[in-house]
Amino acid sequence: MLRELLLDAPGKKVLLLGNEAFARGALEANVQVAAAYPGTPSSEIMEALAAVAEEAGIYAEWSINEKVAFEVAYAAAVAGLRSLCSMKHVGVNVASDALMVANYAGVEGGMVIISADDPAGHSSQNEQDNRMFAKFAEIPCLEPATPQEAKDSVVIACELSEKCKLPVMVRSLTRLSHVRGDVELGPLPKEKKRPNLRRDITYTGFPAPDHHKLLHDRLMNIEEDLERVPFNKVEAKGGEKVGIVACGVGYNYAKEAIKLLKLREDDVAILKLGVPYPLPKKLVSSFLRSYDRIYVVEDGFPFMEEQLKILCYDLQIRPTILGKLTGHLPMEGEIDPEKVVVGLARVLGIDYKVPEIKVRGDIELPRRTLSMCAGCAHLATFYAIKQAVRREMKGDPRKTSIVCGDIGCYGLGLFHPYNMFNTHICMGASIGCANGFAQTGINQPVIAYLGESTFFHAGMPPLLNAVYNGANVKVVVQDNITTAMTGHQPNPAVGYTAMGKPAPIVLVEDVAKAFKVPFVRVVDAYKVDELIETIREAIRTPGPAMIVARRLCAELARRQARRKGIQIVPPTIDKMKCNGCKYCITQLLCPALIWREEERKADIDPLLCVGCRVCNQICPQKAITGGNGVADL
Repeated sequence: MLRELLLDAPGKKVLLLGNEAFARGALEANVQVAAAYPGTPSSEIMEALAAVAEEAGIYAEWSINEKVAFEVAYAAAVAGLRSLCSMKHVGVNVASDALMVANYAGVEGGMVIISADDPAGHSSQNEQDNRMFAKFAEIPCLEPATPQEAKDSVVIACELSEKCKLPVMVRSLTRLSHVRGDVELGPLPKEKKRPNLRRDITYTGFPAPDHHKLLHDRLMNIEEDLERVPFNKVEAKGGEKVGIVACGVGYNYAKEAIKLLKLREDDVAILKLGVPYPLPKKLVSSFLRSYDRIYVVEDGFPFMEEQLKILCYDLQIRPTILGKLTGHLPMEGEIDPEKVVVGLARVLGIDYKVPEIKVRGDIELPRRTLSMCAGCAHLATFYAIKQAVRREMKGDPRKTSIVCGDIGCYGLGLFHPYNMFNTHICMGASIGCANGFAQTGINQPVIAYLGESTFFHAGMPPLLNAVYNGANVKVVVQDNITTAMTGHQPNPAVGYTAMGKPAPIVLVEDVAKAFKVPFVRVVDAYKVDELIETIREAIRTPGPAMIVARRLCAELARRQARRKGIQIVPPTIDKMKCNGCKYCITQLLCPALIWREEERKADIDPLLCVGCRVCNQICPQKAITGGNGVADL
């Protein structure tokens, strides 16, 4: 990947992941400052840029949250450099406080915000469509359809941004971010710009009405440019029965649907739109006037569909607009070629049946559930919290405590069979919600659970709030010394930056002590009894409390153990002592623990076990002993 990203060979085609194509586009656009917070499906953009940043002569960082990433990129753009910030769709919510004034204040250098949306919420808590955010902020939005367009979109967005002096959003989707495709390289810049802050300008949104008008003027100035963005094109010969308006990757699905229905080229016309906001009105108006029936193919909200209906009203024309609002595509979830072809068949009145997927009847697929990694320290900490509450409150933890979850690997704890959390909203909301529960007068332990990266992202302000307002909350930070869920990106607790340079290690407990949290303890998450007793002590202590349960991510620990020559040997289960109570399986829920039905005994999968020895500690029969591995790190 490194070689392709830095390849100075215009015209050469290389195979790139969509997110790598965005990164290459940033290099071709002469972006000199890039910042991001990791989050699927956007993470590979910054990973790719950070890997080549030094050689490419640019600066790249993992910021502590998306708002900071936006502000870092914004400042660079104000200083006249081209900049980029990338984030997943919900990250734009975090950055929006700055975005909603930066649009008024404007930029000098080109600034690109890549929003990687996640229809179906494959790895997200919602399906929000950030084209709405571009419209909300009144900034241009591009929506590429292929890795080639992903690369080109960053270059075009930088040029548009510099011309209109506004940040420009580029919307990606999971399917674009994570698909591979041929990308024809463009030239790499030969020279870097030097920052040149115009000190005669104060970049602000005040007075708001004046700057709001300036925003509208700037947007109007690029109307003609948006018409000419090459991602917009019409494929029509004239006389077609139906017009399809397809946005972003929806264009690929529309083409596939035409093929699946075996339509002729002159059966349907396509308007491929790569600029969902503001609409290239001349192009769109001409297309709308040409067809009586319009089928809108887009992923996310009926964003285009609504805009087309409004435009038709202004144009005083009445084509039939079909799409999500009319049930020709689902309002929820991710669209795909199959859904698009079903909708198109309905539009055209074609009797189309979805091909039946034939599965051999003699194959029984194994039933699986969502699960954490074997040996994950979150499992030990989940167990410890439940046991601490059970022993302290003398009852079912689900009924005698409130546990507020947060965003990270441990979000899987929300689901069966863990059933850990009562709330699970967004980054940092574990402590924020715990603040609220604690102030309602509920007479139960209120526990906030989050990871260290999330703590640095958005957990510090609500912790300080708890101290300031005396909220009786118990905060458990599972510090696994990496941002695990998104691919092990570094954070302030790790000791190095995105570009691999040494950095100070910031410990969660030091922050808590600086915030004057009266009860702060650090415990090895694999020392289950000590962790249980520490949580019990915190529950008994009035006021805010912080427990840092520290253990390296099990996946990283497995690699580290191998590098150190530590042989991973699973513990042994004494089948004479094991009475088949299943306590280890049902209470710890480690995937390495398995049930031998023929023996009616528990067992350990040697391929999954990492040798954490947590199961040794909890077996009521003391039947599990021995083992080596990550516990010895």
